[in-house]
Amino acid sequence: MLIGVNCGHTIEGAGSGAVGLFRESEHTRLVGRILMNKLMDIGQNVVNCTVDRAASQEEYLQRAVQIANQAEVELFISIHFNASGEHRAQGVEVYTYKGRKHAEAIAICSHIEKLGFLNRGVKDGSGLYVVRKTKARAMLIEVCFCDNDRDVEIYRSMGEEKSIAEAIFSALCETVVDKKKAVAEREERFMDFVGDIAYRDWQERRIMLPSVVVAQAIKESAWGTSELAKNANALFGIKENGWKGKTYIKTATEQREDGSFYTVEGTKWRAYDSWKQSILDHNDYIANRSTDGGRTLRYKPVVGCSDYILAACHLQECGYATAHGYAQSLIYDYIEKYHLTRFDSVRYTLPAKKYMCYTQDI
Repeated sequence: MLIGVNCGHTIEGAGSGAVGLFRESEHTRLVGRILMNKLMDIGQNVVNCTVDRAASQEEYLQRAVQIANQAEVELFISIHFNASGEHRAQGVEVYTYKGRKHAEAIAICSHIEKLGFLNRGVKDGSGLYVVRKTKARAMLIEVCFCDNDRDVEIYRSMGEEKSIAEAIFSALCETVVDKKKAVAEREERFMDFVGDIAYRDWQERRIMLPSVVVAQAIKESAWGTSELAKNANALFGIKENGWKGKTYIKTATEQREDGSFYTVEGTKWRAYDSWKQSILDHNDYIANRSTDGGRTLRYKPVVGCSDYILAACHLQECGYATAHGYAQSLIYDYIEKYHLTRFDSVRYTLPAKKYMCYTQDI
């Protein structure tokens, strides 16, 4: 995940922020720098979206958002310290677009609350420029009120910028960083599992190029999380079509030539005892599918094709899927993005423990 961090406000002049018992812009940088270093230390990609000087408040805001949008960050965090008219308000709050209670926003409030601050919760920040204009999911964190005696006392007694940066970092690790890492690891295991079976079958029967099989499995089963994958052990959306085994009933969504969609209720899909069975039957289906008693094979151009681009295009040309752009998606969204051609030419061996989640299929 690419995270953009904005240390709120300029250092001085236009857009320099609140001045209470300490200067807001000074401490946003103290917190932000520690946070960015901690994220980079664990291998996270970070973009510094801080603007130190600008001719106006408007320019400062525009430049901060421009940095984030041009870098195409996936999460934008703007760090601030609050102030109130009568200096009585206290606590931490996080602003998101339309007040959406993103897990990371809730976690940040909770972690900073544990330091002793009042938790004011997640609030609607749609009126805030950086929240509204940043393309990525955006959060503006008001750490505490820098003009309130009680908040400043807690801030100083709890370790100031170090404690705040640690609280935000811990919240991100729980909700974004570690979660993303876990998802990446699960996806890698899924690719290795399907790729290993597809490679062995390619070596034995030369039906479907492994890279294409893996791409199809990812796309059609959403990395093994789809309804068919969970309830029918089916990694591919293959309808009954002469299948004598178990079936699973689920509505089918199809796309017409004009691009519009329609559904078919009560569609019967092939169901399996394991994901491995699903992969091997998928290859059998490609090798043997015929609508005229075997005189012609529907996917003949696909069988044995060793070029992943041609194989993907042949699949679409032969009517494997009604979805427009199916072949292009396999090629660019999966095969090339995840370097799936590694399964086509080199034996991919892994320790058995990497397959722990899928032992039923080995």
